[in-house]
Amino acid sequence: MNFTVEANTNTFKQEKDYLLIKLRDRKYLKVKLPKYFSYRISSVRLKFFGNDLYVDVVYECEVKEVKPKGDYRAGVDVGLDELLSVVSENPNLKSFIVSGKEVKAFNQWYNKEKAKLQSQIDYLRNELKNEDCYEKKDLKRLKRKLEELEIKSKVLSAYRRRWIDTQFHRIARKVVDLLYETGHKTIYIGKNALESKNGINLSKKVNQSFVFIPFRRLIELIKYKTEELGIEVVEVDESYTSRTSPFVDIEVAQQTKDFKGERRGNLFKDKVLNKVFHADLVGALNILRKGAKLPRLAFYDNLKILFIKLCNPIRIKLMDLFFKVIPEFLLITGIGDSMRECLTPAGLSLRV
Repeated sequence: MNFTVEANTNTFKQEKDYLLIKLRDRKYLKVKLPKYFSYRISSVRLKFFGNDLYVDVVYECEVKEVKPKGDYRAGVDVGLDELLSVVSENPNLKSFIVSGKEVKAFNQWYNKEKAKLQSQIDYLRNELKNEDCYEKKDLKRLKRKLEELEIKSKVLSAYRRRWIDTQFHRIARKVVDLLYETGHKTIYIGKNALESKNGINLSKKVNQSFVFIPFRRLIELIKYKTEELGIEVVEVDESYTSRTSPFVDIEVAQQTKDFKGERRGNLFKDKVLNKVFHADLVGALNILRKGAKLPRLAFYDNLKILFIKLCNPIRIKLMDLFFKVIPEFLLITGIGDSMRECLTPAGLSLRV
């Protein structure tokens, strides 16, 4: 059972570092507040999900206006294995990809455990339909076992919700801070990956790994965290962005069906320069172009920088993103062997 209870000012009081919420029969729910919490609490919400109780505290505080450190813009492509692919118009910033494999693996584990529990629950429910076949004590034992499994299923769902929400909060915070520190004022995010899940019915495996991951929650958290830093987030229709060459007009290509490129998995073969790029980075770059209404970006004049941005992304695992990555880690410092690989003719083996 999931429900929410709103508490007005007559049902709670604040005492030092604790919040006391009145319950029935003169009982109180005691909630520990952060140390040195000096703000006035205006309202409280109690949310029950599975076997978890969440206390949302709304308080009043003075918000200082923060302005972006620069005028750069970035494009973000949302995916599954590549959760966030980011391309910036900042010429000194490498493109980077935040891995989604950890979230995908956790979601697959959850689906597997959930299926096991549901199978046991369905079996017991079918057995209980034949009540005449069991003695009273056996019937009572089956009902108790069914109730335990149903509670365990709710606990598992609550754990999944907490885990994904925690990871998405941390991902959003780190990505937003990185873009803020590198001088960005606008972020363009493709939204088709979010809307395409409405009513989707693909294979069972794809449904489990893709459909049930709350991408919308991640985007909302990014929006929420950019507000306090003065960064604007704009959602962009990403139709045809991952299959169109970054050197042609997307709207014209959509009308003529001449995209000047071809996508094969994570690779994009560009027919304008006859080079191979990373498909998700091409998508992120085209989302940036489409959102900002720019036919080309300033760094197009330097093909070396363009190739670095589209061929040589920094792949970041979640633990590295949370604890190791700093803005200096993403700066372009030179051209190495991986860059020379990108300059090879299309068709040869290419590491991207």
